[in-house]
Amino acid sequence: MTNTLVHLSEQNFIASGGFCRCYRHPDVPDQCIKIQTDDTKKARSRLKMDLAYYKKLHSRQSDLRYIADYLGTCQTNLGQGHSYQCVINGDGAVSETLEHCLEHQHPEIELILQELHRMAIQLLNERIIISDIHPNNILIQVVEGLPPKPVFVDGIGDKVFITIQNVIKSQVHAKIIRRWNRFINSLENTYPELRSPISELYLDKKHIQA
Repeated sequence: MTNTLVHLSEQNFIASGGFCRCYRHPDVPDQCIKIQTDDTKKARSRLKMDLAYYKKLHSRQSDLRYIADYLGTCQTNLGQGHSYQCVINGDGAVSETLEHCLEHQHPEIELILQELHRMAIQLLNERIIISDIHPNNILIQVVEGLPPKPVFVDGIGDKVFITIQNVIKSQVHAKIIRRWNRFINSLENTYPELRSPISELYLDKKHIQA
């Protein structure tokens, strides 16, 4: 936690979600700050579960290459904020969402889909649960000379109160596969013109490394 007050303005605004607004750090371009906009019991519980899951990932030294990592709290002119890695392209711009890439027929969309599958397999084997798999929660980082990289920026963790099954590897694997395949099925239905490459993105037990 830093004592330096970070001044945020609409110029720094990136996006908003159900419980918070996200701003790019004005002095540290590769960081973003989420400010809670909802102080309900549900919102506080959601934040508590989010931070607890990041703590769990850090304690077991999980490979977070496809996750925008949590960096700690900070103080801003809009109240307490929570800092995360900001996903930025090679030109310094904040990366676009997967939804934007799909809707605007990104020229490398098939390569993006292939990299999505690589990400899914890695998260499966790291046993990293995503509660809200949505194309708006995935940013596509574009850096010249490298394949486009999908990164989850929201929806990390398991938003359930009964988590005993999450200590059993086989149950965690099954949950990750089930949720991912539900997401892929929704993409097939939403983007029928891409059904052929999307159909290659499903997961099953053969993707689990021994």
